Amino acid sequence: NWCGRFGDGITTFTSTPVQVSGLSEVVAVAGGGYFSLALKGDGTVWGWGCTYSEQLGDGTPVEVSGLTRAVAINAGYGHALAVKDDGTVWAWGNIGFGQLGDGTVATSPLNPGRPAPGQVSGLTGVVAVAGGFAHSLALKGDGTVWAWGSNDSGQLGDGTTTSRSTPIQVSGLTGIAGIAAGRAYSLALKGDG
Repeated sequence: NWCGRFGDGITTFTSTPVQVSGLSEVVAVAGGGYFSLALKGDGTVWGWGCTYSEQLGDGTPVEVSGLTRAVAINAGYGHALAVKDDGTVWAWGNIGFGQLGDGTVATSPLNPGRPAPGQVSGLTGVVAVAGGFAHSLALKGDGTVWAWGSNDSGQLGDGTTTSRSTPIQVSGLTGIAGIAAGRAYSLALKGDG
């Protein structure tokens, strides 16, 4: 429960489930490296815990500022992703490898990142997102997958190991129904199973 990751306002260890304080009408949750997110039915996103780039309060959930109308969320190790009802993607947190998708990359490992959500460049029609350790994925409604961030293990699926700070389409993938991201790999589920 370091950094209040349990969301109960305290930081002591517990081996049994505890209810997250002050949250109701939650429709989705996501867990990052040292933080957690919740999406409420009213389209607001709430966070608690901490990341390398942004403290999220005192261990109780706080609303993510400047983000409304969210319909999906996901978390990487030190960054967070949200899809709005207009199909755009918004990201915040660590920018060390371009995982926020807006063309920026940290100039120093100690860069504080971006504490407020910013729009990912050039993406519309997105229905789902996934965050890895330092890369991000987006699934569009047309079944294509887009990726950005660290690519040291080829996790962006473009046949290279070149990192990208803006989204590129993952080559050869169509008809995709679901996505997931691991530490340095990506997965796609085709509509045919």
